[in-house]
Amino acid sequence: MTDRGTLEEPPNAIELDIIRSFGWSIVEVEETLYERFLHISSSRSLTPRDVFQSHLREMEAKGFISPIHLHGLKGYKRLLADKELGNSIYPNVPLDEMRLAVGSIRAKSTIEKHRAPPKVTEDLLSLSENVGKGLQAALENWMLRETGRISKGTVHEHMKNMCHALNKSEEALFDYVRTQTPGILIEVGQILRSRGSDFLLLSLRLTEANIRKYSY
Repeated sequence: MTDRGTLEEPPNAIELDIIRSFGWSIVEVEETLYERFLHISSSRSLTPRDVFQSHLREMEAKGFISPIHLHGLKGYKRLLADKELGNSIYPNVPLDEMRLAVGSIRAKSTIEKHRAPPKVTEDLLSLSENVGKGLQAALENWMLRETGRISKGTVHEHMKNMCHALNKSEEALFDYVRTQTPGILIEVGQILRSRGSDFLLLSLRLTEANIRKYSY
């Protein structure tokens, strides 16, 4: 890529699919990218993991992505902006595909609707509280980067609104986070994928209550 950000070599079809696999995110873990990549194109649904990783290395060499680590997991940061790719990034792509950040979770939630919610124990409450504190810290760090200040009142409002959104649906939560607090989209997605919506809702409620208790 040149200093002006113009592509010397545009991404090929496979590389475009990998870029689309980031969905709304700028950074994502490798495992999630691979899962989304397999769903985007049926013609590539049998791509082995090692072949996918070789494509990632080639894209890294071309300056399309860069490796990072997210909570101990290997991931990648997308370096190409949509404006650099023009219409090639999402040509005739339906809205559902644009929302890959929630696609796999939506399928998972359909299964989990038939499961009983987890029994609330002291260990679960402690873990939920710790996860909620981590999410609050991520939100505050993002606010500090964006505005140069942290408002406890605004943090509380975001936590309360995320609770309301998740009560409606996981997709409603992602719509809120994507538009209002995009800096924590990865964290929210990882909690949902690893712990489920009931756990995240409990974490949000505990965190919202703690902020309200000590801020007002």
